[in-house]
Amino acid sequence: MSHERRRHRVFCTQHTEYHLRDSECVGVRDRSTYAWLSNHAALRLHALAIPEADDESTWIGQRIQFWGRNTDVVTSPVVSIGRPNLGEVYEYVSQARSGLIHENPRSELEASLPG
Repeated sequence: MSHERRRHRVFCTQHTEYHLRDSECVGVRDRSTYAWLSNHAALRLHALAIPEADDESTWIGQRIQFWGRNTDVVTSPVVSIGRPNLGEVYEYVSQARSGLIHENPRSELEASLPG
């Protein structure tokens, strides 16, 4: 059995996508406008529990609870779980500068990779 190397997952609720890297929320996007929500309370918080990659279907209908030092966030029920495409990963708020999503983070990220 191979070990799962992918670390990013997307948990969708009715109105919102929560993009996680491992347990940390690195991006939140409105599902109707596809706009990234750079001031969402869940950003940079960690989920208390998330399903293993082979056990995701049990989380449909469940809520994700994120915790932080000063705030907690509980989502509405999860309606689907998936993987982000590579372009979305480059747009995450964790790639942002000064609280805004950088205009072209892909070039900087690619330049920092070895090889």
